[in-house]
Amino acid sequence: MKDSLTIIDKNRPDTAFIYTRGANGLIEMPQNNWTPFPYNVSFRDTVIYNPAYLPVVFDGKILPPDLDFMSKSTGFPSAPLQLIPEDSTFVPTLKRLEQVQLLRRDFYTNMNNIENVRYNAFTLKKLPQINQDEVTKRNILHDLITAEDPITVAPVELPKIAPKFIYWTYNGEHQLQATHNFISDNWYKGGNRSFYIVNSHKLYLNYKKDKLSFQNTFEWRLNIAQVQADKVNKYSVNEDLVRLINTLGYKAFNNWEYTVKLESQTQLLTNHPINSKDKTTSFLSPLTENFAVGMKYSKEKAFASDKYKKLAFSINLSPTSLNYIYIRDNEITNRQGIAADKHSKLEFGSTINADLKFTFNRFTTWTSRFKYFTNYEKAQMEFENSFNMQLNRFFSVNTNVYLRFDDTGKKGEGDWGYFQMNEILSFGLSYNW
Repeated sequence: MKDSLTIIDKNRPDTAFIYTRGANGLIEMPQNNWTPFPYNVSFRDTVIYNPAYLPVVFDGKILPPDLDFMSKSTGFPSAPLQLIPEDSTFVPTLKRLEQVQLLRRDFYTNMNNIENVRYNAFTLKKLPQINQDEVTKRNILHDLITAEDPITVAPVELPKIAPKFIYWTYNGEHQLQATHNFISDNWYKGGNRSFYIVNSHKLYLNYKKDKLSFQNTFEWRLNIAQVQADKVNKYSVNEDLVRLINTLGYKAFNNWEYTVKLESQTQLLTNHPINSKDKTTSFLSPLTENFAVGMKYSKEKAFASDKYKKLAFSINLSPTSLNYIYIRDNEITNRQGIAADKHSKLEFGSTINADLKFTFNRFTTWTSRFKYFTNYEKAQMEFENSFNMQLNRFFSVNTNVYLRFDDTGKKGEGDWGYFQMNEILSFGLSYNW
């Protein structure tokens, strides 16, 4: 559809015409035999020009247009009656055109200007026209923003670099948190001063290519407490864990893959009960190795409501599993079913491992780990849940609840029996990369 444009001359309220725009955006003017634009096109509509400066064309009209052989005495009043003011009619325009015609006619009637008249209306077949296809479609602001001497830059051929696939990925999680409680000797309710240090580090190194995957996780957790009631030991180790998990997988179908998993677990420091020098654990005492062959199911989901909200779940079923326990130090009291005259034992059974990580939002994460091993006579179960609330990039609040069941050792006193629990609420430094 062509756009319409209404042009109104304020000096002539009766001269209102509607023009249309062509496909190139230019105003299409009505055809005129004398000038490209009619008299009612003002300066606001097109380029201003004066017909007096156009090339002179000899049209054979030499006699004046008002030549009259009749007497001008008519008997009518010299001032004719005017119902409409002359300025509101076409009279001024006609006078201007008549002046231009007289000026151009006087030019070629003068014998001195005959050589300068190059065009003859009798020899011109038609007026020259501009081919519309040759008209350049240009913006009116083009000349304003175009540099006089545009800078030309020679094309530079960039070197072609083939993208490299990243098969190895790594990241880490670190926490260092402390708690201190001071109580004076004369505190009215009594109590003991205590100082806790919670240290946790996790390193991940994973490999994935086509159907092959290799996941490695190294974890070290250390929770040291200094209790005033312990007069024998300088510190007490509430938790000391060094764990390395290696999982080799090959995709089977959908979200399932065949896996071979090796989990190694021990501790670094020697731990004693309160007010006692007996050793409960020490380096490589015990050392637990669990080798399992089975299948693993994994599922990851991202939520459209929040880009930080994610869910990652995996479960590893290993009907064929070997559990090896080694105790280097003979003074260890927690023998885990190993005779005093022996250092190790090997068990055959089944293992189930499950991991869950749910990121609620950008600052809150729930991490859960479940492990169950049975030799079809005894069983060991570990269920660990960690809630982490990140306050900013370097500080967080962490709650860790560690449940454990083990009937391979001595049954504990009280209501807990073979169940064990370790709960820690801490605040401090936290950094992920």
